[in-house]
Amino acid sequence: MGAWCTFKIERTSYADGRQVAEVDVPMELLGLQEAGAWDGLHVFPDAAPAPDGHWQFPRIRVGWVAAGQGYVVQCFETANSNSFFLSTSAKLSEPEIYIELGGSAEELWPKQLFVPYDLTAKAIKHFLGTGLQHPELSWVGLSSFARKTVPRRKVRVSNEA
Repeated sequence: MGAWCTFKIERTSYADGRQVAEVDVPMELLGLQEAGAWDGLHVFPDAAPAPDGHWQFPRIRVGWVAAGQGYVVQCFETANSNSFFLSTSAKLSEPEIYIELGGSAEELWPKQLFVPYDLTAKAIKHFLGTGLQHPELSWVGLSSFARKTVPRRKVRVSNEA
């Protein structure tokens, strides 16, 4: 499948903005597992920033969540579209998997939102070719699933050398 435009990829840990192709997907996804939950991938068109300085659309964000043993994949097809998450099923369970959102919120999410490598790779490869969510996969709107806020976890700091 030929891409309708060229996409760039950035890691949260370093904003290098290099071009990405389908052949790069396995390396990038496996690299997220090694980096940990603090890192993430952002895929967006290789175009000048919008007037407000933000990424152009469509865009997709991928993060690895070890607690859920899966990837969290969020897609925006247009600047005006809702945010959709890739899911292993259209039917979701009660929130049970811990996730930290950008260091500002801690929540429990349904386990179906933590997807395996194969589904993540399939979704990203389709996105790189079309700029759209893969129509054969399950996508759930941000406001369409139950979430539960949890108290912030205390970070234990040790002064031991």
